[in-house]
Amino acid sequence: MTRFQRPSQARAPSRQGSKCILATLLLGVLLAGREAHAMSPEQMKALAGAGLLDVRVDALFRQCGLPSTIVDSATRAQPPMAIRWGDIEMQLSPMDWEMVYSRRRAAPNPKGGWNNPGSGSGACLSGLSGLTLHARGQAGILSVTKRADGNGYLTSYDIPDSVYAAHLVIGITGNWKRDTPISKIEKWYGEPDEIVDGEGGIRRYRYWVVAREKEMPVSVHAVDFEITGAEEVCTRYTVRTSGFEFVQQKLDALQREWEKNYVLD
Repeated sequence: MTRFQRPSQARAPSRQGSKCILATLLLGVLLAGREAHAMSPEQMKALAGAGLLDVRVDALFRQCGLPSTIVDSATRAQPPMAIRWGDIEMQLSPMDWEMVYSRRRAAPNPKGGWNNPGSGSGACLSGLSGLTLHARGQAGILSVTKRADGNGYLTSYDIPDSVYAAHLVIGITGNWKRDTPISKIEKWYGEPDEIVDGEGGIRRYRYWVVAREKEMPVSVHAVDFEITGAEEVCTRYTVRTSGFEFVQQKLDALQREWEKNYVLD
């Protein structure tokens, strides 16, 4: 015999219980569609030199002093020109630069650029034997302002007049003073997201570092630890921003995935 419960005795879920169930279901959906990454943005920022990412070279020189050498990717279309930093004249182009900081005097640079006649500054070498910064040339500043009539916004992209200010740091490579076993790196950051084989038997343990706002990916960095030799040790690491094409492609893919999973029609 089927027994029916009278309406007065039926117990509906409380409003608070319903909210908890809904929150649990929503969290499950978010976590299911979210790609997990081992290294956190905070851990990446703790790497020596990472605080110099997205800094313009004029600000870099004021903070860290002058490097030992600047390698210039000048071309015939964009040849070097005379520019000054204080009393020092340099022959540099508007193209990309690599700036090497080391306490040792730099060897002559066959690729062109600038060599420090003295020793480079060690102000930003905490815990490192050397630091290389990769700077993108002709990097403009994007600004969005509201129209005076209140109808929409105006977008502008302006390249600074100063060649130094027009260069933006988009990557760093730090050389540790002592080799670090890969077991320590995995203990600190977990297993890498990818292992990339390079030339000369070098393997790169790559960690994708994703920053999010309300679950939406807003920035991505690629952190590579270079593993060399049979001893499984790391001698240096590289951090790249979305100024590098392959990192921007990763960010685009994550944002498309986010739109697919979370944006409601």
